[in-house]
Amino acid sequence: MKDYICPKCRGHLSIDNEIIFLTKNNKEDSAIVLLSAELGNYSFRKNSKVDFEAGDHVNFICPICYENLNADEYDANLAKVIMVEDDGKEVDIVFSKVLGEKCTYSIHDKDIQAFGDNKDNYLDKL
Repeated sequence: MKDYICPKCRGHLSIDNEIIFLTKNNKEDSAIVLLSAELGNYSFRKNSKVDFEAGDHVNFICPICYENLNADEYDANLAKVIMVEDDGKEVDIVFSKVLGEKCTYSIHDKDIQAFGDNKDNYLDKL
């Protein structure tokens, strides 16, 4: 099973097939969110009382070191974690912070794999 770690503190963010984040949207609503660890699967779980809507800009924060996981080196709308594969190889996983925008990128050296309906949105920035 692949493991996901924080690029800042290298703490482990995944349990089973979900990645755990602290989040806050542009309306200052905050929640713990569980994202599917499967690349290209955009299912997530959150508390039903938290009102996140399509188009919201969501900040993803490491629940261990509390650092923002922005991928500013690519674009202000992207966040980043590190996926550790079974063989120990580390791959940057970059994904959209805009709720409803389905794009994820697996980046290792110059090899980029793109996933999701909106995968072309940021390819020119990677």
